[in-house]
Amino acid sequence: MAAVLADGGRRLSLHLADQDDRLLILALSHRPDPDPPDDDALNELAALTGTVSCGTDAAADGRRAWVLLDTTTPRARTRA
Repeated sequence: MAAVLADGGRRLSLHLADQDDRLLILALSHRPDPDPPDDDALNELAALTGTVSCGTDAAADGRRAWVLLDTTTPRARTRA
């Protein structure tokens, strides 16, 4: 979410949603015409534990960054 904060806009929106043991986190910068998305930001989102999907983009109305996380408890490994 640092990429969204770094845009320097006056507002930041954070949206949360959950369904079927998954959590969607979406951040919006609301700064018009931000710089192109930063690959480092996407790599940080992808590295989060439980990441199912993530993305970031920049549009005329601001930057968007999102991550979809699986919130189920990982199963313990058993020996074969």
